[in-house]
Amino acid sequence: MANEIRDAFAGAWPDGPSAQPIQPEKSVIRDVGATIDTKIANTAADLQTQINEVEIIAEAASAGLIQKGTWAALSAIVGTTNGQAGRVAGPDAGTHTDPVVGGTVANEGEYAWSAAPAGWQRVGELLVAKVAQIAASFHDDLGFVGMQIQTDGSLHQNPPERTFEIGDTRSTDELLAVQDDLGFKALSLTATAFRAPGINSSEDEGFNEGFDASPLIGGHLVAFDGAETNLYARNVLPARSDISRVRASFYSEAATDGSRPSYSRLGDDELVVDLTKCAETAYLQTRLDEVNLDTRHQATLSVVTPPVAPGSLNTANVLMIGDSITNRQVTARMQAAATAKGYALTYIGTINGAGIGQGASDATGPLGEAREGWEFGDFTYAVTDRVSIIAPGGEAAYLAQSKDAKWPQNPFLRVATGGDDPSVVRNGNVFDFDFYLDRFTLADPDVVFIGLGTNDIRDLNSPDLGPAITDGLTIMCGQIQAARPGTKIVIWFPPVSRSSDRDTLWSEYVEVLSRLIKFVRDQADVDIRLIPIWAMSSQEVGFSLAAGTTSDLGIQTAVLSDAVHISSYNMARVAEILAASAAAVAQGAL
Repeated sequence: MANEIRDAFAGAWPDGPSAQPIQPEKSVIRDVGATIDTKIANTAADLQTQINEVEIIAEAASAGLIQKGTWAALSAIVGTTNGQAGRVAGPDAGTHTDPVVGGTVANEGEYAWSAAPAGWQRVGELLVAKVAQIAASFHDDLGFVGMQIQTDGSLHQNPPERTFEIGDTRSTDELLAVQDDLGFKALSLTATAFRAPGINSSEDEGFNEGFDASPLIGGHLVAFDGAETNLYARNVLPARSDISRVRASFYSEAATDGSRPSYSRLGDDELVVDLTKCAETAYLQTRLDEVNLDTRHQATLSVVTPPVAPGSLNTANVLMIGDSITNRQVTARMQAAATAKGYALTYIGTINGAGIGQGASDATGPLGEAREGWEFGDFTYAVTDRVSIIAPGGEAAYLAQSKDAKWPQNPFLRVATGGDDPSVVRNGNVFDFDFYLDRFTLADPDVVFIGLGTNDIRDLNSPDLGPAITDGLTIMCGQIQAARPGTKIVIWFPPVSRSSDRDTLWSEYVEVLSRLIKFVRDQADVDIRLIPIWAMSSQEVGFSLAAGTTSDLGIQTAVLSDAVHISSYNMARVAEILAASAAAVAQGAL
């Protein structure tokens, strides 16, 4: 009871009239002392009880927390001290009967050891689940957290797109280096400085040396005269990231006679470029952001800008060889873009692509040889599980069939003979371009577009993927040139969505793109061109979304419904570049 001493004094000396003050009796005053003695004794007893409890807690704590993942694992252990802490961290969604106080309790939670009755008593919910296990975080001045170091020692990036680990130090004074499996350093702590992309330091020795910043690009940049085009620096890096990894500079030198000034664009992602302001040769230069400032990686690119509405040189015969991406409206949109710019393209082939706004099975688009799901090996017959052969004499019957019936039949193949070069024979058959044109009475193409490789990634892994790309290109380009010398061959590859699905496969895309670039460079042939469409189209937009949910503000939140096939935005973007390339062939400029 509180206030006992105060009340005892008040009772011994009560207030009274000032004229007649009360004189307390000695026995009443003595009772105050007894009250004080009792209060002191009770307080000492309470204090000793608390000291005893603290000693018990300290003794239990000294025994150490026993943490297990499951209740079965914890219950099998006998505690060493009454009150010793225990924990079932989970995951363990089950329940059990509390061995100390009874009743059904959840397995996950905080526990204390009871000596009598013996057992682990559940004393509360799991505390670690209520506290973010973060030892340190790195954020910008707006509070956006870029990285978190967890108490278990792991490093989490936001968004969680890559995993990092502590790597070997690069110099004697580097205390900590955190890098991904490609060697890109996210953080570096030296004896004198903390370094990260975008944070400058006077000590750049070795920082991010392991990351390859050389761009995956080559060939010709093509756009209609006066049309704006794009280069995406992050589309051409060997590792995908939202972090600014490089400074990319696109530039073209001035004309020596002063008629055209120097031109350049700089950025770490999208560079908006007007090729009309460039010379015939331009350069894309990359360097690691804020590190290794003296090292540059430079790609030399050719520039072609065919005119709009030319009075002549505006016709071309076009053959489109490709997969589902070419089939799904790209050729139809290419035709529309070329017509709008004043070019008359005639498409040859045996199977129609989809018309604008139509599905994959639609056959209202231009002719070509774009076939859903096909890879290089399906055309050369290095792969035999998807296609069948049209026997000589079966041409009319084949042409009369529906698109879906034509799809798995290869019109280029014939059975090999003794006179065939073994280097072009695959599984007893030959990709014969001359045979193809003659058997279907097709006009000679001025340009053949080859847009393949995506399905090779689907079906093949290293070390088979790269050689399959080179083998397919070697056979197809060689046979086309042998049959119709002077025919332009344009090799291209579509944009690749920035998605967990495609990011997982990005190393295989790097293999394919590297093979395309190297093949064209090794050929050094004016009739074989590479258009880096993957670098000129967006990896962010232009891919279909699922329905998802829509907020009351009209904001749709959804995942990609198809991470492979491009949707209308990128269909039009790709088609515009292809149309400009066909126009450049018509002009004799490509």
